[in-house]
Amino acid sequence: MSQTIPELQKEVRALQAEVAALQQLREKLGVQRSECRLAVSFPKNNTPEAIAEFHQQNAAFGDQWLQQIQEIDRETKITEKQLKQKQALLVYKQAEIEKLVAGQHWQEVENQVQTGEKRLQAQARRINQAAAQLEAEIQALKVLYDQLNPSYSEWFQQPTQIVKFSAKTIPYAVPSSSGLILENKEIEWEKK
Repeated sequence: MSQTIPELQKEVRALQAEVAALQQLREKLGVQRSECRLAVSFPKNNTPEAIAEFHQQNAAFGDQWLQQIQEIDRETKITEKQLKQKQALLVYKQAEIEKLVAGQHWQEVENQVQTGEKRLQAQARRINQAAAQLEAEIQALKVLYDQLNPSYSEWFQQPTQIVKFSAKTIPYAVPSSSGLILENKEIEWEKK
């Protein structure tokens, strides 16, 4: 029986209303039981007929009172049983909602991780492509330097260095067991 969160929430609201109604009924029955009284009317005189009538009326009222108490007790037991069943079902349904919400959360986290991993890999490829292009441009600059520097030295009539190559590395993304490592890659000064 697979249910959606909104379906379960609707059931939970209905169960909460039923539980509240049963709790009110239980309280009402408790009040009825505590208010159940036996009225005793004493005879106006002590004649044997009046005393016999007194005992007869009190026995009838006693029986009626006892029946009322027993009926209230029976209704209270039924209400208590229904209340326990509804409360147990309510707890179960709430737990089902919590499981579904948690499952939904972890599914969203998993989706974010998978999407994030793809985005990280794409970004790493772009970084590495840019690094390869930068390395090619640096190599082209080195070739140009090698061609032009002798002419500059001759022009100034002294050893000249028109470009100083102090950079030794370029950033490069490398996959690892936990994600990516952005590290430095040695520049290959000679073009392949």
